[in-house]
Amino acid sequence: MRPLNWQKELEREGHRVMFSGQPVAMHCHHYHINLQKTLEETLGKQGVRLLYQSAEEAIFENFTNILRQYTSIKTEKSKFEMAALVFQNSGMGIIRLQEVGPEGGLFVSPSNHHVTGWLAKHGMRDTPGCHFVRGWIAGILEAIYDRPLGYYAVEERQCKMMREKECVFVVTVR
Repeated sequence: MRPLNWQKELEREGHRVMFSGQPVAMHCHHYHINLQKTLEETLGKQGVRLLYQSAEEAIFENFTNILRQYTSIKTEKSKFEMAALVFQNSGMGIIRLQEVGPEGGLFVSPSNHHVTGWLAKHGMRDTPGCHFVRGWIAGILEAIYDRPLGYYAVEERQCKMMREKECVFVVTVR
């Protein structure tokens, strides 16, 4: 059994940040929120879908790789704990699973990078806006339950960008 060593696994390779040998895009709310606003305004639903699918595919590939490398992470509970750690240690915020299983469930985020960035730059929204987080949740579930990309649909029912208490995500099978 190989223990996870964050100091070793989260490292720099020149100008790139690497996690478990995979390149990681570090966050900057100015970049992410301007990208999101541009995609929403120019491409509408297609831009939202692009954000969602990009996050879904990236975390699916990276988390699948982590699970292959760390075979001691076997139980569903330990996989979800690792996912929450990756979310937090990547600067994305806090994510908690509530009632989650292979058929979907519920995730809650009391704080996340996209909410903080959006509110700082643009203020309150009239619609949910955590498209990246929705895609991230779908990709994590697909990696954990060994499902293909696109298997899960994630809907944000409450969003802190709309001044809700927390972001609430409902996951269903497509």
